[in-house]
Amino acid sequence: MQLVLYPIAFRPKGEGVAQAVWCAGEQGKFWEFHDMLFRRWGLWNNLDAPLQRLLDFARDLNLDVTALKSCVESERMQSRVDADRAYAQQLQVNSTPTLFINANRVVGVQGEGDLVRLIRQELDRVQRPGQ
Repeated sequence: MQLVLYPIAFRPKGEGVAQAVWCAGEQGKFWEFHDMLFRRWGLWNNLDAPLQRLLDFARDLNLDVTALKSCVESERMQSRVDADRAYAQQLQVNSTPTLFINANRVVGVQGEGDLVRLIRQELDRVQRPGQ
């Protein structure tokens, strides 16, 4: 089993946010920053230019805020964001969350029990002898 996360930017301001996540990853805090963005969604999602708020979050995680800002403003992570978007288009992903459990597409928020059931079904299917 593998978890693959693509911080896909579906809206223009989402590109800067996705780049900020990748930039935090350069400092070893990809997941911490990612999780903080989801926990604090309401504090930045409606802002036209959320970078300053994201930098506040980065400060809370003890990231090098100057380096993060420089990284985002340089747009050096844009190629990663573009690659994520292209891959999402190839898979016909146009909303989050979208999960794939092998070839099974799961769109929208699912309960933990439903996901566990789907994963177990798929594990049973692929582990059957002779298949």
